[in-house]
Amino acid sequence: MAVSQCAVQGEQAPPTNESGRLKKIGLAALVLVGAATGVVAGEVWTELEPGLELARFDSRTLTSETWGDLVVLRVDPAAWDLKIVAASQQADERNRDIREWSEDFDLIAAINAGMYMADKKTHVGFCLVDGEVISRYPNKYRSAAAFGPVDYADPPFRIFDLDEVSLGDIKKRYRNVVQNLRLIKRSGKNRWEQSKDRWREAALGEDSQGRALLISCRKSLSMHDFNEVLLALPLDLECAQHLEGSGTARFWLRHPGYGEWKEPGYPGPDLPIILGVVRQSAVSAAE
Repeated sequence: MAVSQCAVQGEQAPPTNESGRLKKIGLAALVLVGAATGVVAGEVWTELEPGLELARFDSRTLTSETWGDLVVLRVDPAAWDLKIVAASQQADERNRDIREWSEDFDLIAAINAGMYMADKKTHVGFCLVDGEVISRYPNKYRSAAAFGPVDYADPPFRIFDLDEVSLGDIKKRYRNVVQNLRLIKRSGKNRWEQSKDRWREAALGEDSQGRALLISCRKSLSMHDFNEVLLALPLDLECAQHLEGSGTARFWLRHPGYGEWKEPGYPGPDLPIILGVVRQSAVSAAE
């Protein structure tokens, strides 16, 4: 997927194929509506299993709704493992849709791992998977998600700001590193100015307790408004990075406590790389 060269506060905006125009969201109105509905953080999460929780929101009203267009899967890295799966590391080098990736690799949930080049194979930005570099060349994107620490004194999952911590340092400390476009800088700083461009979004966040947040929004929003929605919701969000936009943005979940999550256009296009959630025993058995 080609990358737009539009700079926004030092960040770069991805392309969008969305042609529809939505009404502008007023953050102040959103916050007031959210406050009026009395949304409480502890009441919005459904526990699927210890360390794995799901919440759904209406991005327009900031209310918790079972039919909400914005879904967040909260993953405790002390109880679950994250796993990057890429076509370039498989014997058949075959791209798969997100359901195929999940079924073939026993993933409980999955989301895009980031944008990819026109060759439909190469991740945009640096990517290290289980100690193997699969995309060697970093770019100007200022966010890197890392997990699988070499030293267990380091957090099991962390999203780093690359204008605060060097990519070279992160590569030494973690066995899995994926560089992506920054949305929200630590601690809770929206890095995008308002824009007329809007798209559906897949994103990865981190909360103040170091839990991973897999985020999918089916409503097309500007990235400024999307970030403000995330910061206004009871997510305790510290930072976030962009994974994919528009029709390529995909999220998948299958769990006995929920069933199967299906998005419009399900299961979507074939993808060269995804980020999955696996049981820790599954990773241990493979190693």
